Amino acid sequence: MPDHPATDPAGLLDRLAASIGDSVGAGAVFGAPVTGDGVTVIPVARARFGFGGGGGPSPDGHGEGAGGGGGGSTRPVGVIVLRGDRVRFRRFPNPLAFVAGVLVLALAAALLARTLRPCRAGACRGRDDRAADPDEPGTTA
Repeated sequence: MPDHPATDPAGLLDRLAASIGDSVGAGAVFGAPVTGDGVTVIPVARARFGFGGGGGPSPDGHGEGAGGGGGGSTRPVGVIVLRGDRVRFRRFPNPLAFVAGVLVLALAAALLARTLRPCRAGACRGRDDRAADPDEPGTTA
């Protein structure tokens, strides 16, 4: 396989890693500190990055190709608050976690309601509690 930049998979992966690596670092997770009235606030985010690529000859052997891609996301999660000699982390509420919690509670309530539903037509009574059926084999009235 030639070492041409467009078709060299190793070179492509190196370039992708370098490009994404430039975006990853403390600057992607910790924002610039903001100071006022004796308080310093440092924004904090969660960062996720990934990439992949590949290349090789075409199935008929008449050409080569390479491709790749990458992406990332960041989401604010809270702030670090410095006040005097005290340091605190204040987490931002996560609306997705709240929605997931509500759904889990609703499912648990539905299962509990189904379990505690009143018995229908004696369906909950055990065999010993019901009157003997004279038509049932092995029973006496």
